[in-house]
Amino acid sequence: MPRFHHALLLQARLDLNLTQEQAAAAVGVDVRTYRRYESGAVNDVDGGFSVRHPTRRKMIQRLAAEFGLAEADLLVDDSQAPPPPAEPLPEAPDAREPEATEWRTHFAHALQHARHFVGRGEVLSFLSDWAMAPRPVERAVALVALGGAGKTAVAERVVSGLGEGPCPGGTFVWSFYEAPRVEGFFARALRYFTRGDEAAPGERLERLQEVLGGGPPHLLVLDGLEVVQSDGGDGRARGEFVDPSLRRLLSSLTRGLGAARVLMTSRLPLADLEAWEGSGLRTIALAPLSEDEGVELLRLWGLNGGGGALRELFVSTGGHALSVSMMGSYVGSFLGGDVRRFEEVPLAEAARDDLLARRLQAVLSAYARALPERERDVLARLCVLGGGVDEDALETIAQAGGALAGSLAGMGRAELRRTLARLERLGLVFEAREGQALYSTHPFLRDYFKSLLGVAPELIHALERERLAARLDTRVHEPPRDGARLDAYEALLLHTLRAGLPLEAYSLYARSLGGFNHLGLRLGDMSRGARLMSTFALEGDPRRLPESLSEAIRGELAYDWGLYAGALGELTFAVRCYETYVALAEQTGDGVALITGLRTLGYTERLRGRLTIARELLGRSLSVALEREDRAHAARGAALLGLVLHDQGEVAASDEHFERAHALGGPPVARRALWQAEYELSLGRREPAREATRHNLEQCQRLGWGGHVAHCHAVLGLLAVEDHQLEEGREHLVHAHAWSRASNEVEMLLRCHELAARLSFAEGKWAEAEREAEEGLSLAAACGFGLFRSRLACLVARSVLAREPRGGVDAALAALEATRGEDAWGRAESLELAAKALEATGQQERARELRRELRPPVRAAT
Repeated sequence: MPRFHHALLLQARLDLNLTQEQAAAAVGVDVRTYRRYESGAVNDVDGGFSVRHPTRRKMIQRLAAEFGLAEADLLVDDSQAPPPPAEPLPEAPDAREPEATEWRTHFAHALQHARHFVGRGEVLSFLSDWAMAPRPVERAVALVALGGAGKTAVAERVVSGLGEGPCPGGTFVWSFYEAPRVEGFFARALRYFTRGDEAAPGERLERLQEVLGGGPPHLLVLDGLEVVQSDGGDGRARGEFVDPSLRRLLSSLTRGLGAARVLMTSRLPLADLEAWEGSGLRTIALAPLSEDEGVELLRLWGLNGGGGALRELFVSTGGHALSVSMMGSYVGSFLGGDVRRFEEVPLAEAARDDLLARRLQAVLSAYARALPERERDVLARLCVLGGGVDEDALETIAQAGGALAGSLAGMGRAELRRTLARLERLGLVFEAREGQALYSTHPFLRDYFKSLLGVAPELIHALERERLAARLDTRVHEPPRDGARLDAYEALLLHTLRAGLPLEAYSLYARSLGGFNHLGLRLGDMSRGARLMSTFALEGDPRRLPESLSEAIRGELAYDWGLYAGALGELTFAVRCYETYVALAEQTGDGVALITGLRTLGYTERLRGRLTIARELLGRSLSVALEREDRAHAARGAALLGLVLHDQGEVAASDEHFERAHALGGPPVARRALWQAEYELSLGRREPAREATRHNLEQCQRLGWGGHVAHCHAVLGLLAVEDHQLEEGREHLVHAHAWSRASNEVEMLLRCHELAARLSFAEGKWAEAEREAEEGLSLAAACGFGLFRSRLACLVARSVLAREPRGGVDAALAALEATRGEDAWGRAESLELAAKALEATGQQERARELRRELRPPVRAAT
């Protein structure tokens, strides 16, 4: 394997009289990353320097382009390049200290420790070797089994086996049981692996992939992934990740990110990763405990008696690890370990339906009867509140008195702590975060112990709602912007919903949090918005929003949900949300909602590249608007329909619709102005496009609509490229990137990739243009943005052909394959590029055949 020639890079920088900071800025990376390359720290002692990952290939291309070096010169055999120095190269006196090479495990959340652990020897042996291997074949391992089978205990055992001392790579532990917010995971993981760096939400994924791909053998341990997976009830595939950013990270880790690896636990199959099973992913299904293991576990819990009695007791549990532990804890703690004193739990009846769940319920029933009343009541209330419950919440319940407090009435904090400590010793409660007084229970126990509450769970949530509301000013003011207050309002909304108050929860969303206008348009907090919407609906299905809410409110929630999902790149799910909105509008006869829903559906289908469907939907929207004599909505519908007609190559019809839009609605603003500008730009009418977009930019800035502002900058950047004003184009790209970094909005990320690729192409930086277009193409393909996939594939081919005219046939033919959809202009460009590539290699007849496929209007315009 080659090594990175860091000495050559150092010499090139010194020859150019650049500091490391200047060099890093020129390449477009942070100083720390650049220093790793110049010092040779990126070279692995055993494996050299792998360029299989796109991040490293991208870096090589950037370094070569900026320093005037050949890419091949930066990659040399071991015999040619010096080994990595023991110490970093000297730098200016004000340079930061070099990155440390030793890591310690970071527990964002504590994994529940099994008080007694038996068996799993083969699995543990494999995982221990795998966790310490420099570059394992399996980059991702998934422990998949029924809840209570011991997945978390195995993961905890593996992490404990790594020791507390320094390691060559970092280990980051996160439990989605305790914190299901994916953006919180990204922020915390990035901070750990970069040793303190912060990044905007839209940058975290790419930055985390970069640091994991170029760093030491890091390990991520992710427990409870089923919390962020679909169970199939919301229209997604069972086991599909509901957050696209998490899906992209885990997919890239499974494919290979340097030496990084990930250990995951879930009750559901990992549908998004199944394609890599056996070639990057290894799924381990935890089997039930064997009879010998079960008997040993019962003995460890203090049970005594003949082997036959213990075996009989074990068999009654079905080998379910949690059931065995609960049985052992019960007999050991309350019956003195004497199996003979155990009044048989009627487990035989559990052989119907859900075998293990029924058996465990029978064990827990016996356990609950034996617990002192106060311990049982604390546990029941803890289970109702969920994971990560603090002592303040429990103390508030105790002070409430009456049925809400039960036997907790009058308990002080000291007594609560003693009770929690005893429940910990019994294996029923664990500390959710090390060093913090936050308590949790095994998710598989919660449903049963909640049933012992004695009062309606809604009352506990109502009390917690009051406690949280007292800390917040919930009167209508400026909606919050900082993360801590947003988190607090989200927690308040969740407990409000669980208190059975969906209308009040909607009010919190629409007024206190500002709805999509604030969370989406201003903050770009799309992940939070999508998560909030999912809490309103049963099984996360937009068609199952609370019936107690009016059709209008349900429609608003479904529509906003579609906006958040579409922004995150979940176009198929966004369509499901908009279809729900349209159906509700038809039920209520709300014409404006119907017009808007059909138009937004059409916009989304256009992004998917399904232009015929988009055309039909927009035609319906325009017809309803005209019937209602709603000129403003009719103008928007006519403009968007005109853009779709243009996509299909119907230039004359497109012109007619844009003229009609102007007659109906006057000068365009916001989205309509952007559609008009894109249309004008595509036909080479740059001045009207620029004038309209600049005016639109001022209006959107005044309204605080960050997404529209970024879109305006993207259009102005493309106009600057056409005018060869490349410095101005770069400035517009910076502004557009600011929004994509803040929001992680996929459509804007794709527009930024396209603009960056066109800028690099105009500067003659073919490799950089290809890289940007390839990154955008990969994202478009993963998220189903058919229109962008078509056009970015052409950009890749154009960049390759510019660099090597006779060697770009494969790229051109790949673009031809990617444009088999309905985008007439993308198809025309790919046909022309493929024809040129074939001509360059002497295949003139085949080139002529391709050109004959061009449709006359498109051929003329092209």
